[in-house]
Amino acid sequence: MRVGIDARGLCNINRTRGIGRYTARLVEAMVELAREDTAFTLFGYGESPEPGLLDPGVLRRVEWRSMPHVEGLSYVGLLADHVSMARAVNGSGVDLFHAIDHNMTPFLSVPSMVTVHDLILLVLRGPYLGPTAWAWMLAHGRAARRARLVVAVSENTRRDVERIWSIPRERIAVVHEGVTPEYRPVEDRGRLEDVRARYGIAAPYFLYLGGFDPRKNLRNMLAGFKRFLMAAGSEHKLVLCGDARGFEDYLGDTVEELGLGASVAFTGFVPEEDLPTLYSGAVAFVCVSLYEGFGLPLLEAMACGTPVLASGTSSVPEVVGDAGLLVDPLEPGEIAAGLERLMVDEGLAAELASRGRERAALFTWEKAAGHILELYDRAVRGGG
Repeated sequence: MRVGIDARGLCNINRTRGIGRYTARLVEAMVELAREDTAFTLFGYGESPEPGLLDPGVLRRVEWRSMPHVEGLSYVGLLADHVSMARAVNGSGVDLFHAIDHNMTPFLSVPSMVTVHDLILLVLRGPYLGPTAWAWMLAHGRAARRARLVVAVSENTRRDVERIWSIPRERIAVVHEGVTPEYRPVEDRGRLEDVRARYGIAAPYFLYLGGFDPRKNLRNMLAGFKRFLMAAGSEHKLVLCGDARGFEDYLGDTVEELGLGASVAFTGFVPEEDLPTLYSGAVAFVCVSLYEGFGLPLLEAMACGTPVLASGTSSVPEVVGDAGLLVDPLEPGEIAAGLERLMVDEGLAAELASRGRERAALFTWEKAAGHILELYDRAVRGGG
């Protein structure tokens, strides 16, 4: 059996985001676990992924096929990208194609399987669902309906797929994401201080890692942090990690409006090798998003023994379980109270740190890869 895998997430804007990391870790684990009669062809842009994104040893054990990259998000660009991918895959001789990136072509003639990370554009609409995004999701939905199987990264995403795209439950398999062994508590004081100094971070600090679009609910998080500072008389900092391009003015204006200029630090993009140290050095990890398809940073923080303050919405309770403090993301007062509890109640913080490590150990890429490989066999046999 030869399986084609959508590796565009290693080559486009997603390469340092969730989809890129999902693609790399899943491929690495599957190559190690697959039977000898299973081979992989990765479809991406260019001659190979950017160095450091995929294990070189794994890359040598798969076939890499380059396909044309169509720039832009116009109707014409989307159609051209769909046609380009279909041509590359249909003529490749693969027995099954696994689509992973959001922008999936509906024009495949070979059997397919589709991973759906989230349906944020269709659930939240509003600022997300413009005309081009609507066309994008229309094509994605048609591709998912034509697929033999759909993989949802959480029960929450499965429910959205079933409800919005009317795909029968028996054709949807839930396969959770995983966390790698590199995410573990960092206790070396020198390492903690070195990474903190490199990013200009003063301790003690709360940490956020992720995107900055409206669903991430940064305004309520900042408002809650402001209330916490005023109530607790604390000198804690809030560190925001991630690529904020396109949101700099909005974030800067919000921080200035709330008078938090001296208490909030922006690091920009942080390479993965520094993340375990930043998680480990934080008083708590804060994610009060309005909607998540899964929530990988939550899992990473828990694996590093960092207490988690999170929203009780979408997939977040499914990932966090009883290992975090859940709050209403629309209530800055609840966010502030949660931050204060984690600061003053050392027993609670220690208990959540312990539960978090135990909880995170349940989510591994090896487990995810084993499940996906079983689904490949089922899909190739013609089973939906």
